[in-house]
Amino acid sequence: MLQPSALAQTNEGDNNRPAQPQPALTTPAVAPPTLTLLKRTGQIQLQLVNCTWDCPLASLLLPQSVITDHTELYFDNSALTPVNVVSSAVIIEGNLTNYQLPSQPPLCSQSSQLPCAAIALSENSKVLPANQISSLNLTFNRSKMPPDQYTGAVYLTLADQRNRLILPIDLSVRSGPLMPLLVLLFGIVLGRLIKYMEKRGEPQALALQEMNRLEADVAAANPEDQKILVGMIAKTRKQVFREQLEPATANATAIRNRLDVLTKLRFIETGLEERVEPLPDDVIEDAIATIAQARSRIAQEDDGKAKELLDQVSELLDTVGIRGGEESEISETVRQASANLEQNLKNPPVLIKEPSGWERFRQFLITLSGVSDQIRAEATYWVVRPVLSLILLAGLSLVGLNTLYVQNGATFGARPFPDYLGLILWGLSADVASRSLSSLQGQKE
Repeated sequence: MLQPSALAQTNEGDNNRPAQPQPALTTPAVAPPTLTLLKRTGQIQLQLVNCTWDCPLASLLLPQSVITDHTELYFDNSALTPVNVVSSAVIIEGNLTNYQLPSQPPLCSQSSQLPCAAIALSENSKVLPANQISSLNLTFNRSKMPPDQYTGAVYLTLADQRNRLILPIDLSVRSGPLMPLLVLLFGIVLGRLIKYMEKRGEPQALALQEMNRLEADVAAANPEDQKILVGMIAKTRKQVFREQLEPATANATAIRNRLDVLTKLRFIETGLEERVEPLPDDVIEDAIATIAQARSRIAQEDDGKAKELLDQVSELLDTVGIRGGEESEISETVRQASANLEQNLKNPPVLIKEPSGWERFRQFLITLSGVSDQIRAEATYWVVRPVLSLILLAGLSLVGLNTLYVQNGATFGARPFPDYLGLILWGLSADVASRSLSSLQGQKE
């Protein structure tokens, strides 16, 4: 069978030539889009505050930027083709606590069942138009950001590009200002209380402790003796409350001596009535009557007259021969009671003088007429001094808050114990320093 001539023909010359390599099939190269990061987009640095209802206070103490909920990332697409942002991711972690801020889901709504993200881009994908400046919105949920120094980056995946666009982030988050302010006020008030306790509170507490012990001892005494001393204790306790400590101490000593005398008088009366060898009735009656008079003088706080009456009892007992032996205890008790009253005479108590009717009327006239000295004194005590104290307290609080929270507290609250302890110690030292400066100024004057 004959083959077709077209197929049968061969080109001998072609058989002798080497085969030429065929060129590889390639796709034309596409130039990657050109994106220029504008100012503050290439390095995102922000200071934020984790506040809720104390945000108005934060806006007064800190710049407005710390309470922002978003920031714009600007890109300049100078190419003639648009840039398609396929996806984005925000990865950020705390340097002090190693806490990673949640970034999913990117958006949070009230109906969402998922937890809100702390930081995210509002749009995962977006087309950046050609030859334009475009932006992406980076949103914050500051209530989900514990105080810390956070570092990380925003990763953008661009279409037709293998390398991702990386935007570094440096965030400083501090706690709201209300709790630091309260802790600082606590430190200042604590410093004032310590100062008060050193100069006035501790002596007053010791005097009140002595009054409580004295009141307990009086409560264990004879009911008739309690009636005599209870009024004295009430007056002396009032002196303690008014910080009249020296008179109160003297009066407390006098009351204790009178309590001992009254107890000894009961013992003497019992001893005279139960004596083995009965005394004449007139002697017993005279001694008991004199003791009753002495008790009445003690109730009138007339220790001198009471001592004279006890001396009479001692002389009366001496006349009937009660000097030694089994009866010496009665005479010794009389002498001890007299010695207690003599101690009161050597250190006389300060009597609390109640104002008379004329003095009350005169005070009313002074108040009614409005004497300048009276008004000035009252205004100083009730108005000027409290106002100055409040101004000093507010000033110290603001200085401490500015020093430890505003200026040097970019991550305040990340380490709660040292941060808040520093506020308390600052409040203690600030109050002591202010009082020291006031004392030095007074000495110079």
